[in-house]
Amino acid sequence: MKSDLERLLKAMEDFRQAANSQEDTRLRAIYLGELERVAAARKLDKETLDRVVTRYYPRWVRANLPPGFPKNLGLD
Repeated sequence: MKSDLERLLKAMEDFRQAANSQEDTRLRAIYLGELERVAAARKLDKETLDRVVTRYYPRWVRANLPPGFPKNLGLD
């Protein structure tokens, strides 16, 4: 599950960092497709899996910050 979660988090990162709405739409579709694939493979509810990924995302971002950035970034 770890590799699936990492792939979903990276896909979420891509669409959240999109430069424009057209790119955001395309990348969000990729994320949703990956979400459906993982949910089907793991026999999980897609909406529940999306909530888990969305909730875990800020922690993942903080954990992947380069050295020198404050680790409490985004906790305010």
